Amino acid sequence: MNKEKAYDIIDVLGDISKAHNVSVAQVALAWVRLQKGITSTIIGAKTIDQLNDNLKSIVINLSADELKKIDEVSALPKEYPGWMVERQMGDRFVK
Repeated sequence: MNKEKAYDIIDVLGDISKAHNVSVAQVALAWVRLQKGITSTIIGAKTIDQLNDNLKSIVINLSADELKKIDEVSALPKEYPGWMVERQMGDRFVK
């Protein structure tokens, strides 16, 4: 686990949550909900308070800039062989 990356993600989520006056969990769930191809979001609430907080994420509208910030900080490095194939094929599709 990359703890530094996790803390970087939490920092970005925290800044966005403060701007919206909501919890970090609500921002994270709103981001998941807004991902292309996502049709449902699984939440792991252990208490009624957590459940109620999580459910409030459906009314949060994140801006394109906020989504971009979360996407950038949470992006995973490309794994082999994907990065190699992309590099080798890159010049074949130049117009």
